[in-house]
Amino acid sequence: MDLPASSCSDDLRQFADSLPLMVWGRRPDGFADFFNQQWCNQTGQTHQQAQGDGWMDVIHCDDRGRAVAAWQDAGQSLTKYEIDLRYRMADGNYRWHQLQSTPTMDIDGGIKSWFGISTDIDQRHVDDVITRAIVESAVDAIVTIDDRGIVQSCNPATEQLFDYQTSEIVGQNVAMLMPESYASNHDGYIANYLRTGEKKIIGLGRDVEGRRKDGTTFPMTLAVSEVRVDGHSLFAGVVRDISKRKGIENDLRGQTRVLESLAQGNPLGTVLHTLIEVAEQSRPEMIGSILLVDEKSECLRHAASRRLPDFFRDACDGMEMGPEAGSCGTAAFTGKRVIVDDIDVHRFWVNDRDIARQAGLRSCWSEPIVHSDGRILGTFAMYYREPRSPSESDLEFVSNAAKLAALAIERAAADRSLRDAAAIVESTNDAIILKNLDGIIEKWNQGAEQVYGYTAAQAIGKPIQMLVPEDRLYELSANTEKIQRGERIDHFETIRLAKDGRRIHVSSTISPVRDVDGNLRHFVDVQNDITRRVQAQSEISRERAFLDTIVNGVPDALGFSDLDRKFTHCNQKMQQVFGYESEELIGQSAAVLYADPADYEHQGAQRFNPTAKENVEVVEVDWRRKNGDVFTGELVGTIIRDDSGKPLGYLSLVRDITDRKHAEAAIRESQRKLSTLMSNLPGAAFRCSVDDNFTFEFLSDGCSEVFGYSASELTSARMLIPPDEFERVSATVTQSLAERQSFDFVHRIRHRLGDLRWVSAKGQAIFSQQGDWVAIEGFVSDITDLHDAREKLVQSERLAAVGQMLSAIAHESRNALQRIQVGVDMLGFTMDEDDDAHKDLSRITKAKSDLQRLLEELHGYASPLRLDCSICSLASIWQQAWNQIDDVHRDRDAELVEKTGDVSSMGQFDAFRLAQVFRNLFENSLAACREPVRITVHCRETVLDQNDQTRVPALRVTVRDNGPGLNEEQKQKVFEAFYSTKPKGSGLGMAIALRIVQAHRGTISAGSGVGGGAEFVLVLPRKLP
Repeated sequence: MDLPASSCSDDLRQFADSLPLMVWGRRPDGFADFFNQQWCNQTGQTHQQAQGDGWMDVIHCDDRGRAVAAWQDAGQSLTKYEIDLRYRMADGNYRWHQLQSTPTMDIDGGIKSWFGISTDIDQRHVDDVITRAIVESAVDAIVTIDDRGIVQSCNPATEQLFDYQTSEIVGQNVAMLMPESYASNHDGYIANYLRTGEKKIIGLGRDVEGRRKDGTTFPMTLAVSEVRVDGHSLFAGVVRDISKRKGIENDLRGQTRVLESLAQGNPLGTVLHTLIEVAEQSRPEMIGSILLVDEKSECLRHAASRRLPDFFRDACDGMEMGPEAGSCGTAAFTGKRVIVDDIDVHRFWVNDRDIARQAGLRSCWSEPIVHSDGRILGTFAMYYREPRSPSESDLEFVSNAAKLAALAIERAAADRSLRDAAAIVESTNDAIILKNLDGIIEKWNQGAEQVYGYTAAQAIGKPIQMLVPEDRLYELSANTEKIQRGERIDHFETIRLAKDGRRIHVSSTISPVRDVDGNLRHFVDVQNDITRRVQAQSEISRERAFLDTIVNGVPDALGFSDLDRKFTHCNQKMQQVFGYESEELIGQSAAVLYADPADYEHQGAQRFNPTAKENVEVVEVDWRRKNGDVFTGELVGTIIRDDSGKPLGYLSLVRDITDRKHAEAAIRESQRKLSTLMSNLPGAAFRCSVDDNFTFEFLSDGCSEVFGYSASELTSARMLIPPDEFERVSATVTQSLAERQSFDFVHRIRHRLGDLRWVSAKGQAIFSQQGDWVAIEGFVSDITDLHDAREKLVQSERLAAVGQMLSAIAHESRNALQRIQVGVDMLGFTMDEDDDAHKDLSRITKAKSDLQRLLEELHGYASPLRLDCSICSLASIWQQAWNQIDDVHRDRDAELVEKTGDVSSMGQFDAFRLAQVFRNLFENSLAACREPVRITVHCRETVLDQNDQTRVPALRVTVRDNGPGLNEEQKQKVFEAFYSTKPKGSGLGMAIALRIVQAHRGTISAGSGVGGGAEFVLVLPRKLP
């Protein structure tokens, strides 16, 4: 039988329990079903004892009739009611209480429930003596008037309540204590009562409004009684300020509105907006706001407000939380209430003070909204437009508001969870069936429709037996007994009937569903259709015979064992390899096959161990046959698991590699010999791909000697061959491949050190069976020394020839040149200076000088070099050389820049020979540079290592120009005889300079030229040995 819905939700129960009053609730049929904790504490009744009519047990027997009558009247009038009753307290004494009850309505105007509050009024019913004392000390105002409405007396509470002195009240018409709407008719009410006896307030009590001396009004409860004295009527009025009660009632009504909105399933935003609206109606001067914590961005987001300006609300959206981040940011960060009574001076508002002023806000109290598990959900804030500190009622109000907000937020989250759970239930392919204790189906999801074919309408209300075959009905009672004993049924596999009569296999998990008291109410049965799995298992069994055939056909020893490593199965090859029959191995430990027990233990820890990491590597192990022979075999082992990952046993595969071991030993010996041969060859063997880069597939260790790189550093031949050389090399190799001929040629490579070297490359193509190129194999050797020796030999032969030639023609060439000079001089005397023929004579003279200089260079290079050294300044030598070529640079923008500092350039030098060196350097720079030409000479002190391992003082001279500089090839060849970068010249100048410097026991080299231009560095000892 269904029971009416409770008058109080869990959320309202929690709220009522936090109130200090006795609160109770009734359903519309009069059944009392809710009592807060204060009721239980004060009356001594438990919640169960008070339910229904049980609460009447604590009502005085003389008052029960009035209580029943008052309830019946209220049920007919559908309005709130009040009544004074005596309650028996937990200590056994009776106390007077004023009971006030108010109905709550649904949207159709019907009563949903009644809520009541009981107020202790026992002091009103003490004897007259006590009453008189109480009148003087009572909190309530007590005023006595005559039948004309003139005040006869009043107690001190009247003075406090209305802010008048007693002398100002007594003798005046009581209308002075009433608002105008009441005062104008009050005397008429008394006169009408005296005339007709009709009571409107006398003996009844009523909530009215009072007026204080300053004109402000307030709600109050007025109770009037009539006393006849000497035939005249006196009226005693007891006035109680019910502002706080009205506030509580208003708060309760507002909270009821919020709870009703929440109960109606409204969105969270609507519920929070209702809470703000109720709060602002309760405290009109207050401006409310709710911010919620955004867990993703870890900041506060605006959730609800009605009267905050848009710009202020936007500024609050995204507020950071921190120890001094305004009222709300701080409250959310600390989890504690934050009271800022003046925003203009409080440190929490330093960063947001200006925008608060713009919004007209001066104070802000913020209460953290706390989840039941302690998490901070947000803040409830109360703003005021003037500096203000909260009263106790304000603090209670903001606390209750935050609790309501937390309730709403948690309820919304719970609703989302329920919707998500419902979506999961409806979206899962599993059948989820809820049935009561009688086996009647009450819930039926879409998964159940898919499994059984019944729609929800066809299944709900039907007995679960319709899904069970007759031969399985016994399972229902057995499962029910297990569930009632508190057992859970997991993955119970059975057979059920679909709508079309098919017998389907299902895996069922049955769980109990209990109410809040722990009573068993329902069963939930989650079923998974495993028909296909069962069919698959059948198919697996059918195919196992085929698998056995395959296992026995494996050419390796294959064994299966349980988790104890005892054999459960072995194939025929295992029997052949180890010499055991199958019956001899089944049940035996695998240890019987290991030659070394340590290997058995090691493999057990590393491979055949469910807790170890999966290991499928191939390892070599020594095994023992039945006859005692030991052999080496490869082992592969793995763990056999079921679908759930549970280990079932082990699979071992052993391959006898005895023959392979012999072959590998022979191969290793062959490779050793080959490696020894390759390591001792004066070069590098290689194999490369036939691609555009000649990508290396193999390089012998000799590559480091030939190229300066290790094999791992080189990827292709293109890395080594200069770009201008690579095209020729590629063409030569490609042509050889195309002609299916081997190649043998010489080319240059760039060594790791940066210098160019000559190598001899020999090799041939490797072809596939189809005749396609597969790779190139060959050998490269460094022939730089051989190449240089040949070059020097050729050069020596040329120099020998030049020397012989110079010896033969030296005398005759000098005589011829002298005769030419004499002839030119004689012609010069016979011609006028302005004659055009003088130009021809000048050209003849220059040609003669060039020829003479060439002969001198050849003679100087070919003849022995003897130095004539003396102590002189090296600086004066290069200055002399610069002056000697004045005719070359006189008409050009050319300058010699000397940077010697304080260094002394004095030393033992052949001035004539070194001047020839500097003159050669200067002439080369002038020929290579465009104007302006700047030749800079640096000189500093250094030391020079001699061949006898001694170090001597020396001068380091650097000559640098601002020309185009030298490339790497020019730097390497610049000192070679007959090598020239100029279109004219013998190519001997720098070679002669090298001989002169070396004769001085010094060095000359082409510098790096960093910064541009050609650079030559001379290092000359200050003194010759």
